[in-house]
Amino acid sequence: MLRAPHLIPVLHKKHFHCYSDNNNHDVMQKLYDLGGRRVIVTGTGPMGCAPAELAMRGKNGECSSELQRAAALYNPQLEQMIVDLNSKIGTVIFIAANTALMHNDFITNPKAYGN
Repeated sequence: MLRAPHLIPVLHKKHFHCYSDNNNHDVMQKLYDLGGRRVIVTGTGPMGCAPAELAMRGKNGECSSELQRAAALYNPQLEQMIVDLNSKIGTVIFIAANTALMHNDFITNPKAYGN
């Protein structure tokens, strides 16, 4: 499973660039070349809400808005890259799982999941 928490987002004005885009593409292509035929790829969760980020960047227990924005910009780019790669291959090999919404629900509605 490819995960993107290791990505280093660079926010510049309204643009977002992720250093790991090419790396993810290369890794997925290699998985396919090695015989991978059904691969789930998850984007980033709420990076700004990770405990370490809350401690370093959070204000009053709130998630880091900069990292939340980075994840919100990165995930659709990853999903588009997966669509493009599947199109190039000619069949659906890679399946994008957007876990950000699920994680955000855990954060905003914790009582629904227990104490």
